[in-house]
Amino acid sequence: MAASSHSTSTVSRSHSTGAAGGPWTPRRVAVCALFTALALVLSFVELPIFPAAPYLKYDPSGIVGLVAGLAFGPGVGVVVAVLPWLVHLFVEPFGAIMALFCSVATVLPAALVYRARPTRTGLVLALVISGVIALVAAIIGNIVITPLYSGMDVGAVVALIVPVLIPFNVLKICINAVVAAIALLPVQMISGRWS
Repeated sequence: MAASSHSTSTVSRSHSTGAAGGPWTPRRVAVCALFTALALVLSFVELPIFPAAPYLKYDPSGIVGLVAGLAFGPGVGVVVAVLPWLVHLFVEPFGAIMALFCSVATVLPAALVYRARPTRTGLVLALVISGVIALVAAIIGNIVITPLYSGMDVGAVVALIVPVLIPFNVLKICINAVVAAIALLPVQMISGRWS
């Protein structure tokens, strides 16, 4: 009887904050819209972070999608990860497809793991698992998509995996994970999840 009461309390609290993927309330839609707008703006910020390959640019929009997914659940996270890149499809379709693929590969696993284990240990586990999946997705995306628009053949792209693609993407994944972890607590406190 006591276990049933505790379970009901937990479920209702999760749905009230929208953290566990509850219904799309007006508040949840508004939060999603704000995060999507921020991610869209940041998707146009391009920074060279890997001196060995200055043509590869980092954009911080992935941080926003990651925080949204961790704080408000996988549904919000995936929407925030996908919508900004739909705009880029009209300008740079191949890059947008790859960014969209990698963003979802980062946000969805992290949000699912953290929803199942909403603890500090669960957060670390979520970020590590999503980082590994994102790295694999980035390598696969480069092998499949880069030859379609760059003039490079698959062999040339494969030759870049160890010296360029892995270090650049590991650096990008680490930046996103660290900043998202730092930003998560204030976002959760504002959202009332830990109130």
